[in-house]
Amino acid sequence: MADFQVEYRWDTSHAIPILFITVSGHILTDAGTIPGIIDKTHALVEKCGWNTVYLVYDICQTEGRLPLNAMMSRSAFSSRVRRVIVVGAKARTDEMAVLIMGAAKQVPYDITFCDSLDNALSLLYGRAAH
Repeated sequence: MADFQVEYRWDTSHAIPILFITVSGHILTDAGTIPGIIDKTHALVEKCGWNTVYLVYDICQTEGRLPLNAMMSRSAFSSRVRRVIVVGAKARTDEMAVLIMGAAKQVPYDITFCDSLDNALSLLYGRAAH
């Protein structure tokens, strides 16, 4: 039984749509949880009608960990994703795991980390407005 929840919310009020993915609960219990969330998100983006999408993963209500083995297990990549912001990673080692995965899998988008959703919104809305 899953002990986590994922909520998806689109913001289409800017030039580039933003998909907010809010994750809560325990995401480290099952090794497939983190890659499953990421893969499902990219599959969802593939079904949307936009050519460019930004993603904001809010993991503040989880353990805040993104282990390298979980990051390397993901398999779906949407060519529509141009930028990803992760809010709530609790350690630099988790940030490094995401960046290592990005380099190893040659993801075609920027990955940024923010300590709060407010900082992510400031960064994105400033950028999305262009």
